[in-house]
Amino acid sequence: MNFSSLKEYFYRLYNACLLRLLFAMGVFLLIYYLSLSGSISPYIWDESLVDFLRFTYLALILITLTIVHLEIYKRLKHHSQVVGLGKKLDLYYLVVQTRMKTILVISLFLAAGFFFTGHESFTLYFGGMIGWFLFQWPTPKTVSRQLKLRGDERTMVITKGDAFEF
Repeated sequence: MNFSSLKEYFYRLYNACLLRLLFAMGVFLLIYYLSLSGSISPYIWDESLVDFLRFTYLALILITLTIVHLEIYKRLKHHSQVVGLGKKLDLYYLVVQTRMKTILVISLFLAAGFFFTGHESFTLYFGGMIGWFLFQWPTPKTVSRQLKLRGDERTMVITKGDAFEF
């Protein structure tokens, strides 16, 4: 990713994350609105099948998030060894993209679950995913901690480059 300052870097990073968040919320809210207005009705009415889907979705979500978390931890451990702040931030951007795309896909998966069943537990799962999305938000402090930055690099990232301006 090409950026001329740390402010621009975080601006682009936040925009990419925010677009994914708003897209997921928009799709889910549209399905929720159409369901409440009666324009669409659930396709699956069998209570045992709905319960099976609820627990299967939950298990798949937890497994997927665990795998992604472990893979990202491994990547961040490798990326923290790279020399140069610019390279580290470029690699971190790719890690954040992977993390946020996974959360987006899971959120759309939950929207599909709500569309087919109309069960309120998918709404709770979706709210949990939004909370997880916000917990994973890449703040400057989080970036410096995950990349294990020290000294001037840490100060520069936390202040978004303002500490070294005259």
